[in-house]
Amino acid sequence: MAGEQIQSKASEEQVRASVAASLGELAEYDPKVVTDEPGTLVVETGSVGMAYLAGGFRKTEKMPMRITLAMTSGGGGTGIAVNAEGRGTGGGISGGLLGIRKQKKAEQFWLDRAIAAIPERVT
Repeated sequence: MAGEQIQSKASEEQVRASVAASLGELAEYDPKVVTDEPGTLVVETGSVGMAYLAGGFRKTEKMPMRITLAMTSGGGGTGIAVNAEGRGTGGGISGGLLGIRKQKKAEQFWLDRAIAAIPERVT
């Protein structure tokens, strides 16, 4: 799992809307918003069934992922914990060492995309 803590001056609603819209633009990776409620945004990508068949030969960005944003709002903005984790298809029989490596790269790919979509980040 790859994760990071981010601070934003934007409201929690703006953060959720921006990240959901931005990840949704990556339609070739089949992102689906699973949970979009105050304090939480969960987006899943890829097909687990296809990943078992393709294993280590699958394109890195198409590995099945779960991107989770946990948010807390306050007077100064929003604190965001962003996590990207594989959905259990990177290693083992289907992927082996190559699949594990691809899963780690895919986690970083999706983490970077989610962070880039956060408006008014505080650095």
